Amino acid sequence: MARKQSDEPYTRPAADSPTYPVTTIAKLLLVSERRVQQLSKEGVIPKTDHGRYELAPAVQGYIRYLQERSLGRPSAPVDYHMEKARLVKTQADKAEIELKELNGELVRTQDVSDQWYSTITDCKSRLLSIPSKAAPIVAAETNPGECQTIIDDLVREALEELANYAVSESHNPEGDEGVEPAA
Repeated sequence: MARKQSDEPYTRPAADSPTYPVTTIAKLLLVSERRVQQLSKEGVIPKTDHGRYELAPAVQGYIRYLQERSLGRPSAPVDYHMEKARLVKTQADKAEIELKELNGELVRTQDVSDQWYSTITDCKSRLLSIPSKAAPIVAAETNPGECQTIIDDLVREALEELANYAVSESHNPEGDEGVEPAA
């Protein structure tokens, strides 16, 4: 009768289970003796006696460990060198961003947002002031064409003022008096 294959590791009775030294297990698994000891400490390879291992459970444990690791399961131990390389790359990226910011090649989103809010608020205030300026002037006029010219002049004056304001603000941002912009 054929034995069914299952996910359970093969276990032989303890009486017939020969054990092998760490050297034999390391050669069989193509890893160092130290790595076998680490895997044993992590619970991947079961150990019987001091420095001795059963062959089948050791191989099965190592195969299961490799399968889990290849599937990217979180149970696989973290590779120190990969994590160190990831950390170094992240630190280098952060330093590059900080350098670009110091050189004026990069600005913070909050600074841009604050500047746009200030510009839009000033624009809104200036445009809302047009009717109060135009009302007394236009009230005295009887010619619709002259009324349109007066309103048109006031709107253009406001837009010109805002255009000059935007240019002066971009060349001399608040808090940076006397500082030349990056070329």
